[in-house]
Amino acid sequence: MYRIWVVFLLAGFVSSLEAQDKNRQRTQLGSLIGNVLDQVSGKPLPFASLLLTRIDATATPIPLLADKNGGFGFESLSFGYYRLKVELVGFAKYDLDSIHIYAERTDINLGDIKLNAAGTALNEVIVYAEKPLVENRDGKVVYNVAESPLSNGSNASEMLRNLPLMNANPDGTLLLRGKEPLILMDEKPVNLSGQQLTELLESLPANVVEKVEVMQNPPPEYATHPGGVINIITRKGRVGIYQKLSLSAGSRGEAGVSGYVSYRSSKLNMSSSIGYGTSLSQGNSWSHRQNIYRDSVNYFYSQSAFHNRSRHPNARFQADYDFTKKSTISFVYQGNLNYYNNRSDVLYTNRDSVLNVYKASSRNNAYDGDGYNHGFSGSYQWKGKNPVERLQVYSGYNFSKNENNRDFYQQFLQSDFLPTGLDSTQVQLTDNYVRSFYLNSNYNKPINDTGTSFLSIGSSYTSQVYHNMLNTSFLRKADQVFVQNALLSNDFYFHQSVFTVRAALIIGLPHDTKLIMGAQAENTQTDFRFVKGNAPNANNTYWRILPNLTIRKEFSKEFNLSFVFRETIRRPGMNELNPSVDFSDPFNIRFGNPYIQPSLTDNFDLNLSYSVRNFNLNTSLGYNRVKNVFNSIRTLADSGKTQTTWQNISDQEEYQASIWSGITIARKIRISISGGYNYNKYSAREKSLYRYVDGGSLYATFNYSYSPDNLTMIEANNRYTSFASPQGRSRSNINMSLSAQRKFFNKRITVGVAAIDPFGLQKYNGFTYGSNFTIESYSASNTRNFRITLSYQLSKVMVRSNLNDKQRREALDKLQQK
Repeated sequence: MYRIWVVFLLAGFVSSLEAQDKNRQRTQLGSLIGNVLDQVSGKPLPFASLLLTRIDATATPIPLLADKNGGFGFESLSFGYYRLKVELVGFAKYDLDSIHIYAERTDINLGDIKLNAAGTALNEVIVYAEKPLVENRDGKVVYNVAESPLSNGSNASEMLRNLPLMNANPDGTLLLRGKEPLILMDEKPVNLSGQQLTELLESLPANVVEKVEVMQNPPPEYATHPGGVINIITRKGRVGIYQKLSLSAGSRGEAGVSGYVSYRSSKLNMSSSIGYGTSLSQGNSWSHRQNIYRDSVNYFYSQSAFHNRSRHPNARFQADYDFTKKSTISFVYQGNLNYYNNRSDVLYTNRDSVLNVYKASSRNNAYDGDGYNHGFSGSYQWKGKNPVERLQVYSGYNFSKNENNRDFYQQFLQSDFLPTGLDSTQVQLTDNYVRSFYLNSNYNKPINDTGTSFLSIGSSYTSQVYHNMLNTSFLRKADQVFVQNALLSNDFYFHQSVFTVRAALIIGLPHDTKLIMGAQAENTQTDFRFVKGNAPNANNTYWRILPNLTIRKEFSKEFNLSFVFRETIRRPGMNELNPSVDFSDPFNIRFGNPYIQPSLTDNFDLNLSYSVRNFNLNTSLGYNRVKNVFNSIRTLADSGKTQTTWQNISDQEEYQASIWSGITIARKIRISISGGYNYNKYSAREKSLYRYVDGGSLYATFNYSYSPDNLTMIEANNRYTSFASPQGRSRSNINMSLSAQRKFFNKRITVGVAAIDPFGLQKYNGFTYGSNFTIESYSASNTRNFRITLSYQLSKVMVRSNLNDKQRREALDKLQQK
C-alpha cells in the first residue's frame, strides 16, 4: 500500500510540473536581438531594414529599423519558427531562416549580422543554428567560452586546460597534442614565454574571453611553430555601453573580483577589465630513489608538504577605431602583478641496502616574492576591395620583473631522528628583468577575381633581453654573518633576436582542392654575457629555411581531408638555458644549460574533418622526425646526489594520433570526446648507454553539457593524462570538473557553482630510470574546490525600437513592395 501511494504522489507531482510547463508555454513570450555590421569594415550599419516573419503561422510580419548603432530588438514574440530578412541600400540581402523560439530558449541573441557589399556577393540565405559549446569550423575546434559555466570564476589557464585536445604536464605547462602551443590573443602573438606567460594566463579572468580557436595545423604565418596554435578571442563591446561585475569564492581559499566595461559606436570600440584574485594550493609528495653502485646498493627517501599562496591583480584595456570601411587601428594594454608566499617542509633519509636509516635531515624552505608584467601593443589593418586582400602590421613591447627571496634552513639528524647539533642556513635572492619587442607584418594579395588563389607574404622581428641576478649566501655560525657563496651566485644578460621573412602561395584548384606552398627563412642570434659567474660567455648565430606544404580536398561541405608537411624549429627558452643553480633541494639540484642547440622537426600530418548538424569529427595521424632533441635529463653523481639539466640527447621519431568528436544527442544535451597518443622512439645507442625508454604519452577528455532551458547550463569535464619521457613516465588520476549556472532577473544576474575534483586530489605517480639509479615518486595537490560565482550585468541587453506605429507601417509597405 505504501509503494502505491508513493507512485501516486510521484505521478501527481510530474503531472503538475507538466501542467505548469504548458501554462508557462501559453503565457511566456520570447525576444530576438542583434547588431547589423559591415562585413568588410566591421562597422555598425545604422537604419538597416528588418522584417521578421513567423514561418509556421499566418501572423502579420513585423518590420523594424536598426538604430543609429546598428542594434535591433524584437519583443513579445510567440513561440514558433521565424525568418529574418535584412536589407540596406548598397548591400546584399540577408535572410536568416529557421529561428526557433521555444520554452527552453525564449531569448535569442543573434550577435553580429554582417552584410556583404552588393557588388561582391549574392543574396545570402542562412539556416540559423544554435551555438554549441564546442564546434568544428574551417578546420578549427572552437570552444565558445561565453557559453560555458566552467569559465565563471576561473582564470584563462584553468579554462584552457578544459579545451578539447588540451592537457597539462606535471609542471603545469599547457600542451596541445603533446606539444607546447603558440598562444595568440585576437590573432596576434602574446610574445611571452615561461614565467611571463604563466602569470598572464593565471591572472586573466576567463570571463573576458568570448571563444578560443584550437588550430592543430597553424596557418602559413605560424607554420614553423612546432606545436599547434591557440587563438584566444576576447569579448568585443556590444552596441552602446555594457557593464558587468563578477565575484567568486571557493572552499580551497580562493577568491576573486572582476569588472568589465565596454563601449561600441559606429567607429569606436573600447573594452576594459580589471580584476583581483587570490589562490591557495597545498599538497604533499614523496620520492624513493635506489642508488646502484658497482659493488653496493643504497636508498635515498624524501617526503615533503607544501603550502603556496598568491595574489594577482590584473587589468586590460583595448580600443579599436575604424578610420574608413577598409582601415582599422587597434591598441591593447595588458598588465598583471603577482605576489606569492610559499612554504615547504622536507624530511630526507639515507638508507642502507636493507632500508635501515643511517642518517637523516630536515629542511624548511620559504619563498617570498613579487613581480609585474606590462605589455603594450598596437596594430593596423587595411582591407582591399576583394575581401581576401589584407595588410596587417602589429607591434608590441613588454617588460617585466620578478623578485624571489628564498630562505633555506636544514637540520642534520641521527638515525633515530635526534639532532646532531649541526645545521645550515642559506639565502638565495633573485632579481629577473625581461624586456621584449616585436614587429610583424602580413600581406595577402589575390591573384584571381574570386580570391580563391592568393599570395601571402610577411616578415617579423623579435628581440628579448633577460637580465638575471642571483646572490647566494650562507650563515657563518661563528659571528652570525651571512657570507656570499660565489659558486652559487651569478649575474648575466641573455639576448635573443629572431628575424624572419616568408612567402606562401595559396592556389584554388578544380574539384574543390586547395594547395598551399610556402617557406620561411629565419635568422636567429643568441648570446650570453656573464658579469659574474663560473661560466664563459657564449653566442650562436644560425640561418634556417623551413618549407611547408598543404593539400586540402573538400569532398563536400561536410567532409574534407588534408595532408600537411612542415619543417619546424624548437628553440630553447630561458627555462632550459638559465645556468642558475636551484638549491631548494640540495640532494637533487637543478640548473639550465646555456649551450644547448635548437631542434628541427619534419612534421607529416593527415587530417580528416567531418561536420553535420548533430555530429562533428576531427581526427589526425602524424609522423615526425626530430633532429637534435633536447630534454631534461637526471644523472647520479658519486656523492649520492642527482643533478637535472637540459641536454641535446639524440634524434628521435614520433608517432601521433588524435581525435575530437562533438555529438548533439538532443537539443538539450551535447557531449564532446577528445584524446590523443604520442609515441617517442629513441636510437639504440641512447637506450643502451643511458637506459632511455621508448614510450607513449596518452591524454583523454570527456566533456558534456546539459541545458534544460535558456537560463540554465550544466557542464562537466573529465581528464586523464599519462606522460612519457626518455627516462620514465608520470601518470595522473582522473580529474573532474562539474559546474552549473542559472540566470535570473531578465538575465541581469548569473549565479554559478562549480566543483573541481570533488572526489579527491590531483595525483601523479612517476618512475624515472637512469644508468645507475631508479626513482619512484608520488605527488598530490589539494585541487578539490567548491566555488560559487555571482555576476551582475549593469547594462540592459535589450535594444528597443524608437519607431512609432506610422513608421512601422511605412517600413512594412516599403519591404513588401520590394
